Amino acid sequence: MFMMNAIRIWRMRKPADISYLTESEMTFSERYASADSKESYLKGRSGLRAFASLYASIAPNDVKIEISKSGKPFFKNISDLNFNISHSGSEVAIAFSAKPVGLDIEVSDRKRDFHAVAERFFTSEESGLLKSAGDSANKLFVGIWTAKESILKLSGEGLVGGLDRATSLSEQEGRLGERVIYLARIGWEGVVGCVASFDPISKIEIEMH
Repeated sequence: MFMMNAIRIWRMRKPADISYLTESEMTFSERYASADSKESYLKGRSGLRAFASLYASIAPNDVKIEISKSGKPFFKNISDLNFNISHSGSEVAIAFSAKPVGLDIEVSDRKRDFHAVAERFFTSEESGLLKSAGDSANKLFVGIWTAKESILKLSGEGLVGGLDRATSLSEQEGRLGERVIYLARIGWEGVVGCVASFDPISKIEIEMH
């Protein structure tokens, strides 16, 4: 299905195919306050089933998606296919791999009080780097943020795991506590992101759907 620790990322651009979604997913989508957020959720879920169907050679409606106790979604009936999904604005991306994977994307022009966020969630070293970054502080913030979130999503903890537990040491390496995490930067026009893995990443492919 995938070469060892290769990662394929699908950028979802087509509208959601709601015929792939379950009744409970359609009901859940009604909780979203905005039409854009609802469409992003539906697009992600239909994309998961479409590509899982392709990789595992089963019907999209036979793909079973469940949530772990820590909150990480997984395929219940496809044991050798891992995924992680990320949303930012209207952008939706899904990473697939034979091994656990974490993915975070962010729209690069998103406005934020990044110094306040860094003071609350970043390590003292990371906050110090931002303070000395000058005009490149926003770019550096997004790079650190996407690395930290992709690491926590890889672990299955998500943001509740504590952003201070995940650290970005370089473009290719981070830590989760004392554990080494391998990173790879990704992006396309207007979007930056990061992929995280417990093992060295051999290859990344980005496709559009």
